[in-house]
Formats: sequence, C-alpha cells, structure tokens
Amino acid sequence: MAYEKLYNEIYAIVALKYLWRGYRPGYVKNESPDWLNPDQSVGIEVSQALLPYDGQDSSFLEVWLGRLSEEIPADAKERYAGRLYFYNDRLWALLPDPRDTRSWQEKAHYRFCRKHEKLNKNFAVCKTNALYLYAHATPEKTDDVRRLMAEMANSQQGNGVEFDLVFLDCESCIYILDFRSGGIAEMPVGEQAKKFLEQQAERIRNAEDPEDNFEF
Repeated sequence: MAYEKLYNEIYAIVALKYLWRGYRPGYVKNESPDWLNPDQSVGIEVSQALLPYDGQDSSFLEVWLGRLSEEIPADAKERYAGRLYFYNDRLWALLPDPRDTRSWQEKAHYRFCRKHEKLNKNFAVCKTNALYLYAHATPEKTDDVRRLMAEMANSQQGNGVEFDLVFLDCESCIYILDFRSGGIAEMPVGEQAKKFLEQQAERIRNAEDPEDNFEF
C-alpha cells in the first residue's frame, strides 16, 4: 500500500523520536535524504517496499499521491477503481494490486537497491546513512529479516557509499538492521503505541505547511 509521502516521512521521524535509543534532537526536513541531523551527521531517507506492478502504477503514484480528489482525472480514477484510498479528500494510499504475488522481501530488497544507487548519486552523505523502509508486511520469524539483511549487505558491499542502518517497519515491530555490527535489534510497536504515533504524525502533517522546514 503506497501512502502519502509527507505523512510517511513524518511518521518515520516521530516513531524514531519515541522508540529509537540512538535518536538525538536536531533533525530538519530535507531532500535526499528526507531527514538530516547536521550536528550528529545522520541522514535518514524514507521509502516503501513497493515494486509497482507496471510502469503505469509507478507514474500514477509519482504524479497523484497526496493530491486532492478533484485534481485527479476521471480516467485515472476509473483505472484504479477499488484501489484508491482518500483521507481528508486527498489520495492517501494506493492499495496493492491483486495480481501481484511477489514477496515482501523481494520488494524490500528492490527498493533498498534503488535507494542505494541514489545514495551514491545525489544524496548528502553523512557519517551515518540510514534508510527507514516500510515493509507493509509482518515477518513470520526473525530469520526472514536476517536473510533480507544478508541480501542487502551483499548488494551494497564494495559499491561505493553504504547504508549503515535500515529501520525496517513491519507494522507491530521496527527492526534495526545495523550493517556496521551485523546485528539486528527490535523496537516493538504495540497497538496503543502505533495509534499514538499515527495521531502525532497526522496532527503534524495537517497542522504544518508542507513547505515549512520541520524540526525534530
């Protein structure tokens, strides 16, 4: 499910603010990466483990996600009928294509590789380069996460600047993949905690001007 980009970015930094022991104040809204803490030299990019079913899905998301319902052409609405989710009259999410049978690990690894390419092309490189990745899935066991981490490590090893951390958001738990130590830590997110984080993210998203320089 593809959510509105700015909300995703705000939710990610709010979740880290309250749950990550390594969090330090001083993050400002940025582009490439999405959050930057100049004092700590930490950059955090936010993305989703999505692999669009086809090129048209990708183009549609790029243009219309987060836009008002009235701005979206009728033919586009018809094409994606049943998959469009609106919140406050904005396109908030594109539901999964029922034809897509690829695993969440495949999608997560694909998105990781694409972001790693961008890290080496147009990102502000920091001492700690991190990726917050929405998995849109709940792993059955930690071994699934370990295998994914091994694939990610292999794909970026020896290929320029590497991600040091990946925050893998798996709904009820956020896994911290530390490529420097090779370890995996877990940040459980209970039902009430998730509701609190969502409320905080929505409040900030709706109260602030998207052009403002958010600070956390």
